[in-house]
Amino acid sequence: MKPYNKNDYSLGNGLFLSPRQVAVLEQLSFGLSNKQIAHKLGIAEPTIKMHISALLRAMGVQNRVQILIRAKQLGFI
Repeated sequence: MKPYNKNDYSLGNGLFLSPRQVAVLEQLSFGLSNKQIAHKLGIAEPTIKMHISALLRAMGVQNRVQILIRAKQLGFI
């Protein structure tokens, strides 16, 4: 993963992804489950769910697949 730079993760609506959201997004792009992401990042599964919910809201989408599609459109992955 490249070093985090806030400006690289602008959603274009005044919002930016946090470093942790970027890490979760990266793991989502590998097709990992919440449990697998939690284990990989060393944080609790409910925290992963919170980050995914925040990504859904910030990106204005409804599911994990749409997060990945939007992230691809924005050049995040």
